Amino acid sequence: MPNASHSSAARTLRRALMAAGLLLPLGALASPAGDALRRLQDDGWVTRDVSLQDLGIREPVVLSNSDARQEFYLPVPRGVPISDAALSFDARYTKGEPGRTSMVLWVDGVPQAAQRIADGEGSVARSLNVERRSRETGFLRLGVDWQSEIALRRCESNRATANALTISPRTHLSYRYDASAIDSLDDAWGMLPGKPVLMVSGNKLDQQAFDSAWRMGVAMERSGKHVAVRGFPAVGDEIDTRGLQVPNGLGQVPAFAAVAGNEKHKLANPAEIGALLVMGAPAVSGDVVIADANLRARYNEALDALQAQLAADADAAEAFKAWRGRRMPLAGQDLQSREIRVLPLGRQAVIAVAGDAGAQAAGAFDTAWRRILVTRQVQVHAATAPQAFEDGGLRLTTLGGSPSSFDVVARGDWNITFPLAAVSADGNMPDELVMDLAAAPGASATRPVASVFWNGVLLAAKQLEATGKPERLTARVPGYALGVANAVRVTFQRQPVSVDCNEIPQGYPVNVLPTSYVKSGSAEPDGTFVGLLPLLAGNPQLIVPDSYLADAPGNIKRVIGIASASGLSATRAQLSLAPAGQAAKPGRPFLAMEVALDGAKPLVKVTDRKQLTVDGKNAPWLDISGLDHLSTAEVVSAGGQSGVLWHALGQQPGVLDAPFVLNRGNVAIIGAAGPLAWIDSANPAASHPPGAGESAFFEWRRYLSWSVPAISIGLLVLLLILIVALRVNRKNNKENK
Repeated sequence: MPNASHSSAARTLRRALMAAGLLLPLGALASPAGDALRRLQDDGWVTRDVSLQDLGIREPVVLSNSDARQEFYLPVPRGVPISDAALSFDARYTKGEPGRTSMVLWVDGVPQAAQRIADGEGSVARSLNVERRSRETGFLRLGVDWQSEIALRRCESNRATANALTISPRTHLSYRYDASAIDSLDDAWGMLPGKPVLMVSGNKLDQQAFDSAWRMGVAMERSGKHVAVRGFPAVGDEIDTRGLQVPNGLGQVPAFAAVAGNEKHKLANPAEIGALLVMGAPAVSGDVVIADANLRARYNEALDALQAQLAADADAAEAFKAWRGRRMPLAGQDLQSREIRVLPLGRQAVIAVAGDAGAQAAGAFDTAWRRILVTRQVQVHAATAPQAFEDGGLRLTTLGGSPSSFDVVARGDWNITFPLAAVSADGNMPDELVMDLAAAPGASATRPVASVFWNGVLLAAKQLEATGKPERLTARVPGYALGVANAVRVTFQRQPVSVDCNEIPQGYPVNVLPTSYVKSGSAEPDGTFVGLLPLLAGNPQLIVPDSYLADAPGNIKRVIGIASASGLSATRAQLSLAPAGQAAKPGRPFLAMEVALDGAKPLVKVTDRKQLTVDGKNAPWLDISGLDHLSTAEVVSAGGQSGVLWHALGQQPGVLDAPFVLNRGNVAIIGAAGPLAWIDSANPAASHPPGAGESAFFEWRRYLSWSVPAISIGLLVLLLILIVALRVNRKNNKENK
């Protein structure tokens, strides 16, 4: 028995030693760099900060009525919980009238803060906590109530006071979310920041990648974003490395150590670019990526070089391989032709667009189709906005107009906004607006008035019968009212009844019926930018020098700016490259940038980007040099086609920092914030649309105005002849008697 016991103890000892021997290699393989890379592999949290300014609210919002309310909709991931969210409300007040004044802040319909306002002036900046939960609407609602007690009787109308709250555009929401939870292209597009980055493979592109990039940039601009175009960095480039922190455990790797600790760094080798990818540095990140073969090759070059630096550490090398497969799938496989995918790129999720899918992606992300992109991956063969019916009519409900009724006490507005491309195609433009309205009778004997506006231009107005039955209001749409974005407003005005304040005015329902529609007609270019809008939204041509491909990011940014301003279609336009020294011959309505056009006779001439000359009828209107950071745009004709000719002015061509629309005249001199000077030398009579006067006499006057003097003279001569004949007849009758 003792021998058996001794033998059992020996076996147990041997097993323990063997287990320890097996564990020793595992302990030896573990390394700080490997642990750091495994942590990064599981870290997909993205920080977002969205301000009112990012949403296009660039001026302060002022609440000054005695009872005023304003709501703001701040985008958040739809259906994805947000963490560490904080809402920073920035505002100032001015209180000049006596009485109690208060402010209440609401988040998602729940009151979060209330404050009594003292006399004088001051700040009401507040930081509000936001509940950690998902929001299926894709928005966080910030409501602001401003109430001033100024001894109004209940029957009196709400009026402006000397008490005002000024809400700053710096009001912002910050939060974090897990990028891996973004599971559809629609959500990814909705989560683009206010200033998204469009990433391309480098400074030099081929024609296909350039074409896809400008189209995607225009699509984002028309979604209310302000796009930055960035080329993937190369060895020798100097990049901004401020704020970069090397993860613990990776500081001993040469590539990571080189890029940390300085505000700027000049890239010495591809491994340093790989380190930037691992850290998610802004210099190598994008929100939308043109994922062509060249970009994939650049990714692999950088990651392979970094892999070589980690080869001596077996654990780190294995962990990096796993990180690369999970966080950089764009380096492992090319996208299919015309494919769009949501993919991880380091810590964030990006929209990857195949190099040949620019037109299809721009169409798919249009408001008409974007909501059906409920998957992470699609292959788009064609996507354009649906066109009007056969008779040229398109219901306003199709464009997003609400068919619901609403109550009006004194005044109420019905609004709809849509892009010009949604109602113009194949050379047609909006020509007639047909509004079917209904209003219930009110207590006042004065009938309500409905007024229709297009981009702030009054088209028609009518006093309604207000019997609850449909009434039709038809208006022509003049060319000068059109814009790249178009806002149609119907204003209902009622006369409220309150005899000696014995009654409280009540609202009565009105309705813009779903049978209302806009009808298009043939475009009639009048020599102005506005007259070209429908043609450039149809099947236009974009003509740029072939040299633009050699310095792609800056030139793409300029193409995006002027294409958005002129209404150029991002889905139907054809890109043409003009060789140096050759005049281009447009075959369609066009946007030409810094090229000579065969047969064109522009008023504006830019020589070597230095001298600006504007020709007048008898002598030059302007001849100047020394200007910089400017550009010019002009309506010209070439080869029987009308279009816009753009030139850069200055050795450092200006970058368009703010969106604008070319909607005045036929010549514009443009700065960073938009046009600085306009010239309108076109024929003003050509701007009248057919039937603008809405009467038969107008039509005859328009087409036969030359005959009116002749007809008048003829009638006068005929009248004189009749008078003479009557006198002769009377004289003969007297002589006969």
